[in-house]
Amino acid sequence: MANPDVIATRVEGGVGVITLGSAKRIFFDPEMADALFEALTAYAADDKVRAVVITGGAPGYFVRHYSVAQLIALGERLRGTEWPENAPYQAGSFDKAMTLVESMDKPVIAAISGSAMGGGFEFCLACDIRIAQQGDYQIGLPEINVGILPGGGGTQRLPRTVGTPNALMHILMGVTLNPVEAAAKGFVQECVKGKALDRAMEIARRMATHTPESVRYIKRLVKGAVNTPLDQGLALERNLFMKLCIGEPAIERMKAYENQGITAPSQTLA
Repeated sequence: MANPDVIATRVEGGVGVITLGSAKRIFFDPEMADALFEALTAYAADDKVRAVVITGGAPGYFVRHYSVAQLIALGERLRGTEWPENAPYQAGSFDKAMTLVESMDKPVIAAISGSAMGGGFEFCLACDIRIAQQGDYQIGLPEINVGILPGGGGTQRLPRTVGTPNALMHILMGVTLNPVEAAAKGFVQECVKGKALDRAMEIARRMATHTPESVRYIKRLVKGAVNTPLDQGLALERNLFMKLCIGEPAIERMKAYENQGITAPSQTLA
């Protein structure tokens, strides 16, 4: 059983909720990464879970950042050795958790309930949607200030999120953003006055009402769009559209919509 100070999980209305840390644990470390990967693996395999929300358990924090004490221990252990640029990449639980978030066929929402820097924000970048809450919090990648770089995907995922010049400016300056600034710069999708978790749950519940097949295909298409040639992406989109269109869940929902008698051109699908 996971240490409740490290992680807590629950399922509510088809939404799997993962709470990271507590007032006693505000940093990512190997124990939290292992527990997170285990929880995500379980939700990915559970058909009753239609969306996932991840938030922080410590007041004022999502996760502050990855444990600097752990990084110091690593540096001391390997001090004086040369690390080759072509060394084989060996993913740990932290990396595996982010990969699973991106690859699972369910939407994953980060409810950024306070500060999220370094590894904490890098994990948020792997999530499909990021909701922050207003407050005197810090969001971003300040690693350069301690002589390192974002090593949990930050240099790769942030440019894909806000563009190369914006990512380079942010990472090289090493200055964190408050939640309002983060929303204005596209680091998060929304900044809310209330609790980020409440808004994230509202979004997740809405997504949980859709057919799993349509959610799965949309996430696959949108996530792959950046690295897929347009003609290939359009071909796959059309084929997945046809797969859905001839399936029973879509036919039944389209019939129900049509039977509502909505014919005005101004009406939109809801």
